[in-house]
Amino acid sequence: MDERMYHIFVILTDGDIHDMPLTKDVIVEGSEFPLSIIIIGLGNSNFEKMIELDGDDVILRNTQGRPTRRDIVQFVKFNDYRHGSKQALAEQVLEEVPEQVVSYLVQNKIKLEVD
Repeated sequence: MDERMYHIFVILTDGDIHDMPLTKDVIVEGSEFPLSIIIIGLGNSNFEKMIELDGDDVILRNTQGRPTRRDIVQFVKFNDYRHGSKQALAEQVLEEVPEQVVSYLVQNKIKLEVD
């Protein structure tokens, strides 16, 4: 894997998660890799599980109790910005990405060379 590459996975959802334990396991495993997950909730569903995956209030743990190495999930309710500016929505969606990238680089002792 090229350590100079970082991946951002964007999920648009109008519903709930049907396999929360597996989802948590995948996110905890994903926290080892150069990855951020952005979840955008569409509609008026109850996004309680998405908020839990975001991990801002409580550290996300997998089914074995292992915590994520770092925060990689950002959840945003689209309706909160539906009638606002596109810029405010974009800022919220991307708000945590810089810290997520830096935390990956620091935890893996990766120094980027600037050409």
